[in-house]
Amino acid sequence: MPPSELSAKDPLPAPAATGTPASIAALADLLARQAASGQPIPWSPALSVGIASIDAQHRVLLAYVNQLSGALARGQSAEVLGDVLHGLEAYTRLHFRHEERLFALHGWQESDDHAHGHRAFEAQLAGFGQRLAAGDATLAAEVLAFMIRWLADHILVDDIAYSGFLQERGVR
Repeated sequence: MPPSELSAKDPLPAPAATGTPASIAALADLLARQAASGQPIPWSPALSVGIASIDAQHRVLLAYVNQLSGALARGQSAEVLGDVLHGLEAYTRLHFRHEERLFALHGWQESDDHAHGHRAFEAQLAGFGQRLAAGDATLAAEVLAFMIRWLADHILVDDIAYSGFLQERGVR
């Protein structure tokens, strides 16, 4: 399926349905099928949390997923995986700190739990980096699957949880 077209039989979950297990599974499945096709995963309004800075950062994270997906499709994952992991480590650190600054600035009560999820993700990326350094040849597909599932969970559950709170305080 071309990246600019989403099949009517496989629509992204509507933003109103976000956070439900079915919507997360549907989005993760659609993203995985798109990645497996070798085509870039397109940005969609279903991925938006309604905060421009966060959406822009999510687009960059999606670009890393697309970079790895494309490399896998071309049989070049070994050449690209290290750069993707390093880029993800640096960029997610920036993204997470941005979110956490917004939480602190606006007094979001659930910020500690959210930040704990950030640290768990960073630890997972570090583990992938260690496995790459040890020569794990099967890692690229696992990283891609992890990133796709994580993006769906992160956006539809974790980030949707704070988006309304921040929007009510004027964060756009």
